[in-house]
Amino acid sequence: MIRTPKPERGSIIVTLLALMAIFSLMLLGLLSLTNENVVRAKSRILLLQAQYAAESGADAALATLNGGNTSYSGTATDTTLLSIAQYKSTYAVTVATGSNDKERIITAIGKVYIPAAASTPTYTRKIRVTAQRSSTSTASSIVSRNIISVASGVKNLIAKDVYVNGYITMAKNTTNFVAENITVAGKNTGASNCSIGGSGNLVKPTSFTNPGQTKTNITVAFNNCINPPGNASNSNFNVSANQNNISTLQSMYLPFSQYMDSSYTNANNCNDWTTGSSPRQIPGTSSSKKTHYPDNGTGVSTSCGTSGDVNLGSNQYNITDNVHIRANLCAASGCTPTFYNPSSSVVYVFVEGTVNFTSLKTASGSGPIVLIVYGADPSSKTSVCPYGGAVYLGQQGSDYTKAPAMYLLANNGICIDSTKFGSNSDPANAPMLGGIGGKNIYVASNPSTPRDLYLDPAFPVNQIPIDLSWKAVGYERL
Repeated sequence: MIRTPKPERGSIIVTLLALMAIFSLMLLGLLSLTNENVVRAKSRILLLQAQYAAESGADAALATLNGGNTSYSGTATDTTLLSIAQYKSTYAVTVATGSNDKERIITAIGKVYIPAAASTPTYTRKIRVTAQRSSTSTASSIVSRNIISVASGVKNLIAKDVYVNGYITMAKNTTNFVAENITVAGKNTGASNCSIGGSGNLVKPTSFTNPGQTKTNITVAFNNCINPPGNASNSNFNVSANQNNISTLQSMYLPFSQYMDSSYTNANNCNDWTTGSSPRQIPGTSSSKKTHYPDNGTGVSTSCGTSGDVNLGSNQYNITDNVHIRANLCAASGCTPTFYNPSSSVVYVFVEGTVNFTSLKTASGSGPIVLIVYGADPSSKTSVCPYGGAVYLGQQGSDYTKAPAMYLLANNGICIDSTKFGSNSDPANAPMLGGIGGKNIYVASNPSTPRDLYLDPAFPVNQIPIDLSWKAVGYERL
């Protein structure tokens, strides 16, 4: 009889135990790897948090510079961004002048402390940002951060490009506002939401400086209340009304350090402006760069002129370089100066105080001059200048103003009061000023006696930067 062999018992259990051991080892390995990845991911997140903290510090430094504090050197101590029980993040910043005064080197260190009460950081990131000051736009023939108001006595106001944050208003129906391009970003809330309003007239010029342009372009954020054309285009005007994407000018402040560096020396006084025969050269010595810069003071200096007031009289001033003066010009008594730039390049005259001219001229053949005025609107002009008069241009007797090479730029108001432009020998459309820009502009010039206020369309306004701001142009992780 043949016996059938019995199967071996227990071999399956041994196999299962072996497999369980292998799977357990694999699972432990996976758990260990997963935990390591979690730790590594957490570390990367916290290191990234340190970098974000450093970048926040650099952003805060840029914001401080753009707030007007150009002497900002950084944080004295660490600034806390976030603090919870588990961790704390901070930043520290140093700001140094770069290759020139228009450049800043921002070094920021971000730190993460674990736990928040730890005395030393667990993670640190250091970055370096290069910031430079530049403009996003340039000036126009007329530019205002608020209002352009044209009084009833004005006949013709002629400009190339006009840009206004607030609104334009004209007081009389015999006033003609002639321009190639008008842009208004705001409105007069008391006059049917008018960006342009009043009883005057909008008139297109007889010729345009831009090739191919045949109509005046009007772009307004609300209503054009001057009819015609109102809000409708016609044969003379292209009208874009109720536009909600018109940007506003944030600042017209132009610091003298934009064009003057440490190679300029401090004159300590204003003798170049007050002594010597006419014409007087400013600065007094050729290529000396001797002016009221650099110095540690701001505003008007009492050592300048008579208690901070310089009387320019009727002298001629030849501006041979960019200059900075800490004084009011002609505050006590209006002056009738003539200015002259012997070069073809723009020169900038920075005035810490106010300007009070009864007439103004630029000599024949003068290159472009930009007169930049920092002073506040004086109370003495309130009765004749309803919107301020940090730059006041009046009229004295039979004298007249003709300064086509001069652009008047003020942080506050510009007031043109009863000003007589041009002489009988001037052509009808002769330029009388290079341009005007300020917070508020009030024009009350004599009506076409003998000439109208015609702003020179050839003045290089594209060389006058506005909306200056600090922007990051370089980034390094150290």
